[in-house]
Order: sequence, then structure tokens, then C-alpha cells
Amino acid sequence: MPSLSASVIVNVEANYIETYLKQKGFSRNEEQKGQKLQYWVDKLMQDKKIDIPDFENFLFEELFWGKRKHLRIYKLESVKNIKFSNDWLEKLQEKYNVNSLNFVSILDTIVTDQNSKKIAAITSEENYKGELTRLRILFVVYAQVYEEQQFKDTSAYIPVDIDFEKKSMIIKAWNRNGLVEGNRPDTIMDNIKNIMSLSFDVKTKNFQFRHKKVLYNMSQGLIGDIYVKIPAFNEISELKESIKKFEQNVFASLSLQHIREEKKEETENKLKLEEGVLDFEDEIHKVIEKLVVSDYFYDMPYEEVWNMGIDTIISKIRFNDVEHVLTSLNGDDTEMPIFCTKTFMALKKSMEDAKLVERLWIVKNRIRGKLGLKFDATKEEYLEILILSHIRFKQDDLTTAMEIYRKYGSGNIKPVTETSERNIV
Repeated sequence: MPSLSASVIVNVEANYIETYLKQKGFSRNEEQKGQKLQYWVDKLMQDKKIDIPDFENFLFEELFWGKRKHLRIYKLESVKNIKFSNDWLEKLQEKYNVNSLNFVSILDTIVTDQNSKKIAAITSEENYKGELTRLRILFVVYAQVYEEQQFKDTSAYIPVDIDFEKKSMIIKAWNRNGLVEGNRPDTIMDNIKNIMSLSFDVKTKNFQFRHKKVLYNMSQGLIGDIYVKIPAFNEISELKESIKKFEQNVFASLSLQHIREEKKEETENKLKLEEGVLDFEDEIHKVIEKLVVSDYFYDMPYEEVWNMGIDTIISKIRFNDVEHVLTSLNGDDTEMPIFCTKTFMALKKSMEDAKLVERLWIVKNRIRGKLGLKFDATKEEYLEILILSHIRFKQDDLTTAMEIYRKYGSGNIKPVTETSERNIV
């Protein structure tokens, strides 16, 4: 008879299990509330009151999502050698004593220090050609956690989700407090990635700098969505001639060492700084942008930003500028998001020159609360996403995160200067 382990309960959360059972018509009476949840559930299973396959499918979905908010997104190099069931079955049988691509056996799968890694469930989908379109594998890994001033045995459930059509693989983990060194999410996910590569021939390819460019595009797009809603921001383009005249007056009034006269046949000669000294016209433009943005958000309460007709803001950003200076801006402790701050406006050009963003934290408004996401492109091998909100992580949340990423992954976004220059190209 299967048994509900303490590890499964802590990885799913007791109240979600009780809610599931309540929906099935099972609630604990006063006497039963005094015993541990696992004993009560075990008794229901012994009495054959619980539909065990349905219960296991519930556990599978919870262990595939739920608390596993630490994600790595890998790009697959090729699926040619892994797209049929037979490409997997022999290796699964040999290494994990698994002979099916569709089974769920979470309750019966127990790991120990001596037998530390097993597969608790697999589900697969195929197209009409018999080719795999999706494969989901739930690994269970022995781990130790330090809680209540003692070391305790536990399990880490690591879902692997392979999309053969999109040529992507997602590995997820729970950033659980107290996990001891060697059992922490990054270490376990590294290990699972190696298993997928070495044991199952799942080959990945590096993002290189592309995901950093996507995060830069994302930052530009999200900033632009807000700035163009500021009336004065859209009037800056009307100052082009005034800015040029001001620039020429400054050049003519100062004893600059690297100034030269650019001769024009049909127009008045123009003073110009030597290339690489400073793009003075653009700097003036940025100061005016800073004036407009600072004026607009000067006394605006934070929550009113969401009333501007936007649904996503940047809360924190980290990038290396062209001089390899690492810059990190955090808006968490201010009353306004970072794009409203003078510090961000002062460094905005440095980010635009680099056109690469290492990490980007965003907050997206939604019907039920706000979704906080962290996109991390510091590793060339994969894109990392962390779900920061205290939510019950579901497929819809990942879909939202990937839709935002893919929206800005199709091309470059021009610098935000006026309405006509905000298009993705």
C-alpha cells in the first residue's frame, strides 16, 4: 500500500493537500486534526477511499509547479536523436528501471543516501507521426536540510520539461531554506542537466550574448511604454534645432582642445568635437529627458503609476557598461520604480551604449495581485528565471514570463527618444 511521506507534504504543502481532499469529500474531524496529515491520508488510502491515481496526478502537477520557482531555460541543439519513444526507453530501463514514458509513482518512490536519485513520474505527448512533442520527467533527489537545530533527511523534486517543437528544456527547483551545502538548487540542477546530457543525449547550445541583448530590449521597451505616456516627453523632438544651436554656442564660447570646424558648401560651417570625446548633443537630449521624467513623477504616489495604462514596470536592473563597470540599480527601497529616479536617468545612456543587460527584475500587474519576475542572463549556457512573488506557481505564470521574454527577443529596440522611434525592428 502506498504511503504519503513527510517529504512530499513539505514539497507540496499540507494545506493544498487538505484542500484537494476536501474537494473530494474528505475533511478531518476534531479527533483526526490531532494526528499528522500523513497518517490520516495513509488511513484513507488503506481504506481505499482515495482514488490513488487521481491523487498522484494531483501531486505530480503540484511537484512540477507549486514551490519550484527557480527555473533554467536551455536551448536544444537538435532533437533528431531523441524525438521518438525508443530513443528514451532503453536508457531509462538501464539507468532507472523505468519502462514507460507515461507513469506517475510519487508515493512509492523513496530515495535514500545510498540510492539518492530516482524518477518518480514521466508523462509524454506525441504528434500524428509518433514523434515526441513534449516530455516531462520528475526526478526525486535525496537531500539534507538543517532545521530546528538538527540535520534532517528530505527529498528535492526536480521537474524537467522538454518541448521538442520549441527545442527547449526547462529545469526547475525550489529555493528551500536550510538546504545544506551540496544539496542546494544550483548544485542539484547542474547534476540533473549533466544527467540529461550524458545519459539521455539531450544536447544544448549556449545563448552567448543573445539573452543579454533580449533583456536590454526588454528594458528599453518597458521604459518606452511609460515615457511616451508623458505629454512633455513627446514634445522633446520639437527642440532638435534649439539643441543644435545651443551646442554650437557652447563650442564657440569655450577653449576646447578637440574641436574642429566642419566645412559645409551650402550651409554655415559647423563646429564639431572629435569622434570619441563626447556626444554632446545626445547628452543635452538626455538632460531634457531627465527634466521631463523627474518633473512628471516628482510627487506621484507609486500606485498611481499603474493608472498610466501600463501593466509591467522595472523594479531593478543590473548591467556592465562599455568600460566594464558593473552597475546595479534597485528601486525596492524607494517610493517609485527605478525608471522614475534621477540616478537611473543619469545612467540610462551608459546602458544604451552597452546594449546588454545582465539581470532584470520586473513586476507585472495581473487580475490576482502582481507577478514579480527576475530574468538572469549572467550564464551563457542558460536563461534563469525566478518567480519572486509569494504565489502558488502555475503554468500560466511561466507562460506570462516567456511571453514577455519572447516579445523582446525578435529584434532590437531603438533608443527611447520620441514616439516614432519606439518600434521593434
